[in-house]
Amino acid sequence: MIKKFFAAGIIFCLSLAAFNMKCLAAEFELVSYSSQVKLQWLASTGNPEAEKILKELGKVNVYSNRNLKDYDRLQELNGIYQELCYAATVEYVQKNDYKNILDIGGGYSPRAVVFANEGRKYFGAELSAVAVTASNVMDKVLNKNVRGNVDYGEALVEDTHAMMESADTLSGKICIVEQGLMIYLTQDRLADYYENLQKILKKHGGCFITSDLETRNLFKDLAAVMYGDDQVELLYAETKDMYEELFESVLNEENFDNQLDAMEYAQDDLKLKIQKVPLLTDTSKLSCLKKVTPEQAEKIKQICAKNYLWVITAK
Repeated sequence: MIKKFFAAGIIFCLSLAAFNMKCLAAEFELVSYSSQVKLQWLASTGNPEAEKILKELGKVNVYSNRNLKDYDRLQELNGIYQELCYAATVEYVQKNDYKNILDIGGGYSPRAVVFANEGRKYFGAELSAVAVTASNVMDKVLNKNVRGNVDYGEALVEDTHAMMESADTLSGKICIVEQGLMIYLTQDRLADYYENLQKILKKHGGCFITSDLETRNLFKDLAAVMYGDDQVELLYAETKDMYEELFESVLNEENFDNQLDAMEYAQDDLKLKIQKVPLLTDTSKLSCLKKVTPEQAEKIKQICAKNYLWVITAK
């Protein structure tokens, strides 16, 4: 009888472990594929770092003409969007010469490669499995003399201890960067996120930068330039559906609509200072401008001059 109970107990534990591993794997796949699609879009513009990381991941074209009806237009449009956001982050760090970067939910972002090669310290806060994979990729794409500049660890945005622990791996003022995560957060998680950002900025100094709260405005501006005003809503809806299907989560539209509420909450309750600045001032290195018409290129430059980058600091 005891042996039967013992055997049953082992089977139960193994089943539970298998279930937990399956859940973890499923969660990893969702985040991994989402990050990979963004890499795919960015690589389509000719970004060399994105191309290297995709190659090392060994998985390309999560989406293609086979499974996405409007693939060509969505890839072109989303590629430009990803390059502008990517370039904006890199430019801000470089212009303000931040030596320490904390990337929240950055996945396999090429930002790590650029900053490491410049001698900056980079920490990617991610899901555990994604952090391990990203770290393995960096072993292959970075030279040994700069590999020590990049590290990854597990940290959920609502976990105060893990977020602070991630920040504490860096010494000196920190530039916290984030792109593409905030739009998935519920209002409760977003509130926790703001509070944890406030604690990190108060302790370490520096800033938090994101274009996430301008996602819809920026995307629709670009869609109008590339395909005309009459195609904007369709392309936005198709891209939104794609990411929601991929991530198995609904984009939180309230995060786009309540910018003033977010600013008031950050300024009044958390005592943070918010400034909106041009997305990008130097467009000379944008690969996407070489693949569009001169008229489109000029309009994209005008979009870059809009105050689409949020810079948040502790008062």
